[in-house]
Amino acid sequence: MDLSTRSYPFQRQRPFDQPEEFTWLRRNEPVCQVTMFNGATAWLVTRLDDAKAVLADQRFSRRALREAAYADFNSDPSAVQPGDSFDFGMSIAEPPGHTRWRRMVNKAFGARHAESMRGRIVECVDEVLGDIAASGPPVDLIAAFAFRLPIRVLCELFGVPEGDRHHFLEWADAIRNVNSSLANFGAAQRLLGRYAGTLVAMKRRDPAGDILSTLMTVRDADGSALTDDELVSSVLLLVVGGYETTGVQFGNGLFTLLRHQDQLARLEREAELLPAAVEEILRHAQASTGFASAMRTTADVEVGGVAIPAGSTVFVSIDSANRDEAHFECPEAFDLTRDPASRHLAFGSGAHFCLGAQLARVQLQEGFGRLLRRFPALRLAAEPEEVAFTSNLFAHYPRELVATW
Repeated sequence: MDLSTRSYPFQRQRPFDQPEEFTWLRRNEPVCQVTMFNGATAWLVTRLDDAKAVLADQRFSRRALREAAYADFNSDPSAVQPGDSFDFGMSIAEPPGHTRWRRMVNKAFGARHAESMRGRIVECVDEVLGDIAASGPPVDLIAAFAFRLPIRVLCELFGVPEGDRHHFLEWADAIRNVNSSLANFGAAQRLLGRYAGTLVAMKRRDPAGDILSTLMTVRDADGSALTDDELVSSVLLLVVGGYETTGVQFGNGLFTLLRHQDQLARLEREAELLPAAVEEILRHAQASTGFASAMRTTADVEVGGVAIPAGSTVFVSIDSANRDEAHFECPEAFDLTRDPASRHLAFGSGAHFCLGAQLARVQLQEGFGRLLRRFPALRLAAEPEEVAFTSNLFAHYPRELVATW
């Protein structure tokens, strides 16, 4: 199989069924060159061990993609407004800025913080489910649940005033729905970035119990605090990483559960399976476009015995890594009792491991669990094969997921 002449990303035949190229590559050529849809050449990493090694290696830089987006966006002078200075978080994208930022924000995040928010997350879930019950079936679970719940949680997290939440949702959706170019993606981020700057100023004047106010109190070993630009970057990174990705995971997870009625029935009977079920959903129900883990090498580097030159574009396929036969028995199967499914790379690995991973887990546990208890007869209103999927720059998920009960 000559992958150098085959366009990447590879085409999948059905949602969550891996393209055949990934299985062949993991067994025969786990680190290989591929041709991009635009004719450019890139490198692709498909095995879990190699993927973890790349994600932990600072010679693979994510900053290059952000710099490209920044340059592309600013190539249109009319898009830049007076006073705009936000740099798309590039100052904290790589060490040493990232190391300092991560050391500081880790003090405010983690399992303890996620658990402290569980009660409020439960309230958010119940509010959303109450609205679904009031509207009655059928209901589109993508619009009414999958994306509605994470944005409510983010508004609680940042302490967004009630009067601003419709704007916050509008700007977050602009980022989620952009799929035409990096310039448009950057423009959407800038809109939210401007509001984040306003929110930071508001919290400095009147701090509260939200995470943004907490981050303002965090100090490094030398007594330094996060700057306003770093706080704005924190908001943006958490919105990009905590809204769309959680919403997509809810949508893909619900589709997978409703498609596997035997697994769904077992989860309804055995609520203690929920934490493990969430990990298997994270492992199995991934559907990236292939671009999410794009990096560029800053030096010559060897991966899996293959030499990759400096200045190369490298893609790590999380989807493929999560189906690695060396780590997961019968990896194509969806099995809620898999042990331990938590070896997956859905949250990344290394220095860029998802900051909000524990918060996402709490949302997914409470969201799936309480939805299924509230609507035990939940089922798709159409056959799974009739569910249409949509894509943006990074993710592939159901356009609608109409369900009844």
